[in-house]
Amino acid sequence: MLKLLIADDEQYERDSIISILNGTFKDELEITEARNGREAIEVSERLRPEIIIMDIKMPGINGLQAIHEIRKFLPSVYIIILTAYDYFDFAVEAVKSNVKEYILKPFSREDITQKIKSAADFANREKEKRKKEIENQERLYNLMPILENELSYSIINNSINSIDYETYLNYLGMDFYNACSLVVKFKEEGKSQKLKIRIGEYVKEYINRRYKAIASYRFTKNLVYFIQLNQHVQEYDARFDIINLAADVRREVKRVFDISIKIGIGKFYNGLEQIHESYKEACSSLEFITESINVVHFEDIESSMAAKEIVFTGQINAYKEKNVLFKKVEQYISDNLKEELDLEKTAAKFNLSSYYFSRSFKEALGYNFSDYINMLRIKRAKEMLKAESLSIKEVGYSVGYSDPNYFSKVFKKYEGVTPTEFKAKL
Repeated sequence: MLKLLIADDEQYERDSIISILNGTFKDELEITEARNGREAIEVSERLRPEIIIMDIKMPGINGLQAIHEIRKFLPSVYIIILTAYDYFDFAVEAVKSNVKEYILKPFSREDITQKIKSAADFANREKEKRKKEIENQERLYNLMPILENELSYSIINNSINSIDYETYLNYLGMDFYNACSLVVKFKEEGKSQKLKIRIGEYVKEYINRRYKAIASYRFTKNLVYFIQLNQHVQEYDARFDIINLAADVRREVKRVFDISIKIGIGKFYNGLEQIHESYKEACSSLEFITESINVVHFEDIESSMAAKEIVFTGQINAYKEKNVLFKKVEQYISDNLKEELDLEKTAAKFNLSSYYFSRSFKEALGYNFSDYINMLRIKRAKEMLKAESLSIKEVGYSVGYSDPNYFSKVFKKYEGVTPTEFKAKL
């Protein structure tokens, strides 16, 4: 049954049209009325009719204004203009609003019947067309994971020429220009296949909020992702963005699943034919993961080979001198204690690789990155507990701990007592 709306400020006109339609289309139409343009908009938004008969001259919002608003949320609705005016007076505006037909007052039964029959045929065709589109979208939606898996598998095995990859790329809407590989490995082995797939799907969805990507995690030991960035992103910005993404993925997996992961990242390449190289580089990067470094970009490793024993070429002197760069790092940490501080993002901010940043940080300051931040936060928390009348929760939040329980746990680790016990001793 099709829904039809009659919008006319004259009750007699509405009753006449309804009488004609009920006599001819009794079981085919669900008819609703509106007395003015405002009601027509409200009823259309609520009931979403397939056909509208709209009078032009109505108080307040007129018919053409109402049609303009209705088109914003019902672009395909079949609209018939009802008017006592000469058609040519409003023809231009009606055409702009994609009006399908018009009926001149006084109207005849034959005129109403014929034009509603045409409208019903059009609406039914549109419904059938939309139904087929939805069915095709559903089939394509079900097909997409298969295409992704096959394409990912072909990249991993360097066998893309064995498939019609141009068709795959067309369906996926990707060209792998400015693309790289990201490989995720669990720090602890032995995760169930079910959990692995859940994490793989979660990470895929998380990445897709920012970039186009395909993934393989059902039939591979690690979680493998191939990510395409915007074509116009510069090389440095792309590297910065992908490291930030990896750091965010690590945090999300830890937050949602309470599982620690490590991530290797390959270099960016242009075109599907080269992306296998990025995958190999990402796998190689995993070998350089350490206790304090959980994200490694392949360029970090290349820098290591090129620089050999020089930690940061032209930027970092021996740790004994505490050079200008590390003073800036210290100042940055001190100024942002309340914020969420991350090794990878902090290193990228100073245009340094996370691999060398972590290594040189400990050499220069004597502590690893996370310990240094915690010690600084606890030191500041002690000062605030001594000098200010803030609650334990407020102090914790002020130094970067949003969870009071975690703040208490870290405080006790470094001070031997909880913040409450410390404050009580004061």
